[in-house]
Amino acid sequence: MTSTRCDAAVLRARSADAVLLDRLGTPGADGRVDTVFRHVINVLTSDGQLIALASRSNGDAPWTLVVDVEDWSGSAVEAGQVVRFGAGSILLPAPAGDLRIDTRAARRWNPIPVSLGRLGDDHLAVASRALGHLLRSHGVPGGMLAGPPDAPPMDAAVGRALAAGRDAFVHAVRLQDDEGTRRAVLGLLGLGPGLTPAGDDFLTGPALLSALTGTRLRPFARTLAAVLGDHPGRTTLLSLTTLREALAGRVRDPWPAVLHALAATAGRGEAQVTETLRNPVRRALAIGHTSGTDTLSGLLTGLHLERELRGSL
Repeated sequence: MTSTRCDAAVLRARSADAVLLDRLGTPGADGRVDTVFRHVINVLTSDGQLIALASRSNGDAPWTLVVDVEDWSGSAVEAGQVVRFGAGSILLPAPAGDLRIDTRAARRWNPIPVSLGRLGDDHLAVASRALGHLLRSHGVPGGMLAGPPDAPPMDAAVGRALAAGRDAFVHAVRLQDDEGTRRAVLGLLGLGPGLTPAGDDFLTGPALLSALTGTRLRPFARTLAAVLGDHPGRTTLLSLTTLREALAGRVRDPWPAVLHALAATAGRGEAQVTETLRNPVRRALAIGHTSGTDTLSGLLTGLHLERELRGSL
């Protein structure tokens, strides 16, 4: 931190969601610190939008500002403190002195979508097998992946509920049963511990696919959007934000890299596809404890459903 006066410190934003940067260009907005973690400070704006101030070890994501700081452990920022947004800066008043984040030179992040319409049925099958292999080889058990046989009873019960929810979801979407899909989404939403429960992470995968051009998953997207609108308190604010952004095709890095790698492998054999996907998938699997694994499980399920809905099975 570089001191500019006795009670202020200035940090530089390295990158930021372009949508967020455009919003910050309007002076006079405010918010409050919602939660403080070692690598992320979550800020809730006056109109209910959750914004993440992430340390430089984090990747780009919707509604996220990546700040050139190792972590927030010495910031003295606490939940409930007022946050002031202005053109080119964010001010966090703190007992030990104000903290100002300069956003003027931040690189604008805007994920570039791919088109599912460019991926033929045969390639979807090859890509699904490759992703399935990587999920089984490198995924973390305990969420959508079955946990160990000696898992605590509560963990085992959650695991069974997640598996049942996934099966109900697949059955309903396969039949294009809107009411069944709604019940399945409600059964998964908020299911599991943590800031982004496993059921929500799973739903993020098909939600992202449903936003891409050429998809057959649009009916599911409409149902999910309706459920989120009707039951916003069913899950955490972070999960709610993540799912809504996924429906718009906006997800955190490195998921866009996974999709672009998948699209770039059209026409290749399964071994080549697996090797091309290995690095971006392993980076994605490193997100959270099981969040990356659970999201990949949902993405893989979405690809299977996409292929089925095309009438190829």
